[in-house]
Amino acid sequence: MSDATLYTGGTILTMNPARAEVDAVAVIGDRIVAAGARDDVAATLPAGYRSFDLAGRTMLPGFNEAHNHMILFGESLQNIDCGFPAVKSVADIVAAVRARAAEQPAGTWIIGRGYDDNKLDERRHPNRHDLDSATTDHPVMIVNGSGHLSAVNSLAFERAGVNNETADPEGGHFVRDGDGAMTGVLHETAQSPFKEAVPKPDVEDFVRALKLCSDAYVAAGITSSQDAGSDSADRIRAYQLAVARGDLKLRTSMMIRENLLPQIDDFGLMQGFGSDRLRIGPIKMFIDGSLIGRTAAVTVPFLEDPADDNLGLTLMSQERLDGYVLHAHRLGYQIAIHAIGDRGIDMVLDAYEKALTELPRDDHRHRIEHCGICRPDILDRIARLGVVPVSQPVFINEYGDGFIRHLGLERIQLTYPFRSFLDRNIPLVFSSDCPVSAYNPLKSVQAAVTERTGSGQSYALEEAVTVEEALQMFTTAGAFTTFEEDIKGAIKPGMLADFAVLDEDPRAANPEGLADITVSATIIGGETVYEA
Repeated sequence: MSDATLYTGGTILTMNPARAEVDAVAVIGDRIVAAGARDDVAATLPAGYRSFDLAGRTMLPGFNEAHNHMILFGESLQNIDCGFPAVKSVADIVAAVRARAAEQPAGTWIIGRGYDDNKLDERRHPNRHDLDSATTDHPVMIVNGSGHLSAVNSLAFERAGVNNETADPEGGHFVRDGDGAMTGVLHETAQSPFKEAVPKPDVEDFVRALKLCSDAYVAAGITSSQDAGSDSADRIRAYQLAVARGDLKLRTSMMIRENLLPQIDDFGLMQGFGSDRLRIGPIKMFIDGSLIGRTAAVTVPFLEDPADDNLGLTLMSQERLDGYVLHAHRLGYQIAIHAIGDRGIDMVLDAYEKALTELPRDDHRHRIEHCGICRPDILDRIARLGVVPVSQPVFINEYGDGFIRHLGLERIQLTYPFRSFLDRNIPLVFSSDCPVSAYNPLKSVQAAVTERTGSGQSYALEEAVTVEEALQMFTTAGAFTTFEEDIKGAIKPGMLADFAVLDEDPRAANPEGLADITVSATIIGGETVYEA
């Protein structure tokens, strides 16, 4: 059978400014050879080509998930779902842990993920006493949806070797009660000894997690993914095995964590090494925490916080950050740094500016992951330095009510400021940060267009974007972040044949219903990898 296919019979959105919409697309092998009028496009194909009838549906380039945690998401599918609405209270979390304890052998770890204290009836974090009431025979760790804080029980403290005399680590905090006793709530790096105490998954565990992630993502129309957690040889090996076995269908770019910089330096590996299926991406770092956990590094204290002077946490000094950035920059890498609070963003921009002053480089595309609280001077500086913000509009829907609570209405007007980025010609990119938030790209599109929180409250309406702009930021902009805009992210000749087929044209849909549009098919390299 011919490996040539004609896609026609519906709406085809190209994301190509030169020709935004076409009647048909021709594919030979894994590449697009023509896009335009049906008869002209069909004439480019050899005899015996196949036809893919869109049947009135809408086709566009496959979604590019520019910041997420693939293995972590696959692992989370096997843990307790503590996200809303699966749990609505601390009591629900306790019940879920108790139920899991009845199924697991005594002594084994129980892990849950996804709660948001702002959505729990009690409006607080679970603590060690809550979790002890569920089980004292299993160590328990319940991770906040942000991933930047957790709650653990007493047996977990014993396994981790942490007690009331243990000092706070750099970049972290053990929450204590009025008597100095630990409550079981852990901020940032205070989670590390507990994570170390959990039995380590092996490479095959990681491969299984990647398959679960891949299957879920392709069903959402995602064809490319940028993993933000490649921090060990076993994880990198798992990606290679998953691709070789066909378990990882997505085109994947691995962000290499800064702890592997010495190995990268020793072996002379360069960004982009690999193939269009699996490649080395930027160097990834963290500078602060999360807004929802009130650990992002801010210049004005958080509201409704137990401490009236809480400015969040920085995970390293400016000097140390500068050193990491200069090292990676000198090696020729693009750099991607997690920074959410305005104080954290200031630190990242300082480090980038120092590196670019010492070693100027055109088109570096250094990134700020999340890039939450952006004062006007920060926006101007991002534009001047050519930095790329990689944002998550779905946060507004899932965590926006908490942002309003912790920041106030005035500060949120420039927290995830999409329109302000675009007005300054800053190359904004969208993603989900899954499993921190839902991976469905259309849920992010809806949040960016409507600027509404989960409760329906107005967020920052002046920062809304159009549907067309939001789709572009999940397709062509995603390809731009990995220097792959010449091979994917748009439907035009020479590009990889990666498509998402939707049951409805999102431009014509009710904005409040964008997240409900069904993905009916996903094509990667001309191969249909998912059909509803």
